[in-house]
Amino acid sequence: MICPVCSLLCDADDLGEIHCERRVASLAQFHAIRPLASPPHQTDLFPLLSSAKRILVTGRIASVETARAAVAFASKFNAAIDCAESGHVFKNVLAIQRSGLNSVSLAEARELTDVYIIVGDDHFQTTVPRLPMALSNGQANAQTVLLLGNFSSASAEQWTKAGFDTWTIPCELSSVPSALSHWSFWMDASSEQMGGAHPTVDDISNESPGMDSNPLFTRMRNANYTTVVWSAENLQMAQADLWVERLLQWIASRNETNRCAALPWSSTDGTFQQVCTWLTGFPGRVAFRNGIPSYDPHKNSYEQWMECTAINPREESVIILIDETVNSLPFLDRSQALQRSLLFELTPSSAQFPTKVAGIEEKTDLFRADQCLLARAEAAYCPRPFAESASDWLRELSR
Repeated sequence: MICPVCSLLCDADDLGEIHCERRVASLAQFHAIRPLASPPHQTDLFPLLSSAKRILVTGRIASVETARAAVAFASKFNAAIDCAESGHVFKNVLAIQRSGLNSVSLAEARELTDVYIIVGDDHFQTTVPRLPMALSNGQANAQTVLLLGNFSSASAEQWTKAGFDTWTIPCELSSVPSALSHWSFWMDASSEQMGGAHPTVDDISNESPGMDSNPLFTRMRNANYTTVVWSAENLQMAQADLWVERLLQWIASRNETNRCAALPWSSTDGTFQQVCTWLTGFPGRVAFRNGIPSYDPHKNSYEQWMECTAINPREESVIILIDETVNSLPFLDRSQALQRSLLFELTPSSAQFPTKVAGIEEKTDLFRADQCLLARAEAAYCPRPFAESASDWLRELSR
């Protein structure tokens, strides 16, 4: 089965029985939504959309169907579209556009990887609680995991229970690319040049965990296949795309003798990125003119769109806000949006255009978090009366 929260393959018969903090939170919020007692009032938006000078399509899109409908909607009304929340996806996209990507699928990583380098902290572990199970090949201690960042002993224990030989090296996330480059310098230099010196944990970290590091570094040096895993959502730092670019450059450099690959992890926003690339040639942040997409990863972000929209525009600006998830955190500042534009919400809690929750109320196609496998998430609960999928609303509004 496919978990619509983590987009991971699960080995359980009933996803509701899995103790996953993200899924439990989503289902708790789902049950808090009041069922609609009567059909919602539908306003004829077509005249407003046709007369609007500026239209933005944004929000959280999880399904292939809605991503297709959103791009078609934006093309018809010459709208800008950006559904990458807080720029998480574009931290990777901008770096990949400059450096390229030595990528790997989840299945290939699971079967061939000797050493995993997991970059992040406990938040990454909480966000994707079944990641250790997804990466394990089922053979105890056959694969080594280096947790690089700010992981607790509890997180390390989860990897150990999944069958990995687990090592933890605490360090600041911002220093990881330079730390790995420094390690490569030590490992690649001849013993004569380095005077026979051996690297220690202190060479890649300011904090030593107090363990003998030589076995770990020997495994890293001799690994036939190394996979580096990180989540852009976890990179709360300035110019994170430059951080990713440096990491990708290190990964490329390690392919001169052995295989080293990247497995950038994403949440369901990766689905929109993939579909938008199919349809437009760009991974999002496009503005249409006469149906032709123009890509600008900075100017066409929803934050920049808001900043460039005047206060009190009457009916000149319109925001179509889509949310196929049940998320307690708002996608954008609603009061600021209402000051600058008309706001039409296609969300589970909307009174005007109530939507089903993708993967929970609505059977949906989505990309798994490694962005390599298209999977189908079955509906787990009966939909609320009069609620439609976001893609159905978009197609209706486009008529």
